[in-house]
Amino acid sequence: MTNQKIDNYLESQYNVVAARSDFEHVLEDWTKRSQTYRTRSARYSQHRYGKRKNEVIDLFLSQQKYSPIMVYLHGGYWQRGDRSLYSFIAEPFNKAGINVAIIGYPFSPSVSILDIIDSIKTGVLWLWKNTREMDIDSNQILLVGHSAGGHLATVMQTQDWSELMPAMSDNPIQAIVSISGLYWLVPLCQTSLNENLNLDKRTAKIVSPTEMKPNESVPITMVFGDQEGLEFTRQCNMLQMAWESFGVPITRHKEDNADHFDVVDHIADDKSQLFQLIRQLAN
Repeated sequence: MTNQKIDNYLESQYNVVAARSDFEHVLEDWTKRSQTYRTRSARYSQHRYGKRKNEVIDLFLSQQKYSPIMVYLHGGYWQRGDRSLYSFIAEPFNKAGINVAIIGYPFSPSVSILDIIDSIKTGVLWLWKNTREMDIDSNQILLVGHSAGGHLATVMQTQDWSELMPAMSDNPIQAIVSISGLYWLVPLCQTSLNENLNLDKRTAKIVSPTEMKPNESVPITMVFGDQEGLEFTRQCNMLQMAWESFGVPITRHKEDNADHFDVVDHIADDKSQLFQLIRQLAN
């Protein structure tokens, strides 16, 4: 870890697990719900998209042919979590005729955040190249990410895909929803979360979306829970200030009755405002 003193305020704002005394119960609930849906889903499959650990996609197909795909990137501060925790998110979207892909990725400290960004790019490319034969409209990708996944989704907004795949003349990502996302990573240097990330101010800036040039054609919706810390609101403010000059269509949504983890449950609740927002963007 870089030799920086922990700031108590930043620690209290960003160490969201420490703020939830029932976090283990939350994980148990997500695990059970996800196991249930993987067992019940008739169109669930796993696909390896890269050679590194966790470079696997869980794919849940709807019954509707040539429908769009919602790609979900999970949180965990780039150092923990597992795609299998989030299978439950796919169920209401599948019922609504939307395919769901959950991309797994390797974690720090084994890899850097830049490596993880490359993994996500590779995963998106794999989906674009391989899902048409599964009757999916791979030119209609809605990218949804939570927390660190929100950061990764937002970084994808800055990618010129034709550089990676010349055949991809148009951007396959139609819209991005970043939920409780992280866009300016410098504050994390002064938290215990940096023990595995090994960021300093310079490297934190390099991987911050606020320092990147976005694709002005791809709209982004920034979502945060009304019970989240002030730093997550500040994160949204900083991205909006950084990107508004580029003409990026940016909207904000505050989800009621939700903290940093409740918002994940709201994604999978077909009665929530957040679910309705994502469904509308996917269609």
